[in-house]
Amino acid sequence: MAQSFLKKGGNFKDFRRIVVRGGRGGDGCVSFLREKYIESGPPNGGNGGHGGNVVIQVDPRETTLGFLDSVCRARAGSSGSGKSKHGEQGKDYIIKVPAGTVVREIDLPRKSSSSQGEVKVSGQRTWQEEQANTDESQGAFVYYPGWQDQGETKEVTIPKEYLPSDRTTTSKLLLDMTTPGQEEVAAKGGRGGLGNPYFATGERRSPKFALRGLMGEVRWLELELKTIADVGLVGLPNAGKSTFLRAVSNAHPKVAPYPFTTLNPYLGTVDYDDQVQLTLADIPGLIAGAHRNVGLGHNFLRHIERSHILVYVVDIGKENPWEDLATLQKELTLYSPELVKKPSLLVANKADITDLAKSNLPLLQQKTDIPVIPISAKHALNIRKVTHHMRLLVERTRPASPDIHTTSPKGT
Repeated sequence: MAQSFLKKGGNFKDFRRIVVRGGRGGDGCVSFLREKYIESGPPNGGNGGHGGNVVIQVDPRETTLGFLDSVCRARAGSSGSGKSKHGEQGKDYIIKVPAGTVVREIDLPRKSSSSQGEVKVSGQRTWQEEQANTDESQGAFVYYPGWQDQGETKEVTIPKEYLPSDRTTTSKLLLDMTTPGQEEVAAKGGRGGLGNPYFATGERRSPKFALRGLMGEVRWLELELKTIADVGLVGLPNAGKSTFLRAVSNAHPKVAPYPFTTLNPYLGTVDYDDQVQLTLADIPGLIAGAHRNVGLGHNFLRHIERSHILVYVVDIGKENPWEDLATLQKELTLYSPELVKKPSLLVANKADITDLAKSNLPLLQQKTDIPVIPISAKHALNIRKVTHHMRLLVERTRPASPDIHTTSPKGT
């Protein structure tokens, strides 16, 4: 199924910064059994419910990060009540992301910015700061109405999971969300407080205090979408990548006789006669200096990092087309040296236009070690040969994949 990341506007985003907040735990309850003929019954306060978690989930129907909330907050847990009724756990907050999303935890940004989806977080506190502030202003305990603490709670042993030393985040979150349905907890909800029965002992039979719930985790996350595709198309503006994608797949990107008609990554699927499919990713055209944020393609080079193979699309009908190939390889090397090491195929497009294209073909083949296939994307000439070679290269890079069979395509 073809997927357009552009939905009649600027909704496509492949980079976001968000804040995730686990729900606060509910407070424990201070309560005592009161029934007929029982004037002073045992403690029966319920525990508070745990706060909800913030969960990141891969949804194959999602194609962009543009619709994520800047602040994702899970629901707080309910406080406990009398008759040993425990509070309800807070509802989880589900963040749905496309497959291929990389999640990194970052340090607290102190400056406000609206560029690249950054969240305005000036003046906000870390999770540890918020927890410490809560403990100082409200205290760790909930007290029975009208009762004054005369130092009784100083002798109380609080479970270690409620101690500040155990609430510190020790490692940064780093997730690679690649499998549909994959779920990972980004921010845990706070523990629910303990009701007063927990603190009852032989000497302290009627504790008039309960434990407050803990604050949920707070993390600042950076989400980066890296498209998962078998084939990544690379070319200069107006080289014919979108026309080529139309010719080999079921995608229908915009095609026009001017540069930068592709403004966002585009996915297409190549269907073979034996039910095998390959996915192709077309990114906006690169120009010299793309690795330095020149042009459009620099924003989307990340989308070919996961591709198994690269297909260079070059206009062979122009002067010195090998210089275009050199420009593309240079920009890829400067962005990531690993990209040019991927198995590659060179598609010499517009081979049917002029005699110059025919004379350029043998020269281009002499100047590169990459297999060169001349085509006419506009008229769909020699397309089967290209799709056959693409499949062979993909099979070599991932021979164990269940989605790619080892048989040759029919009719090629």
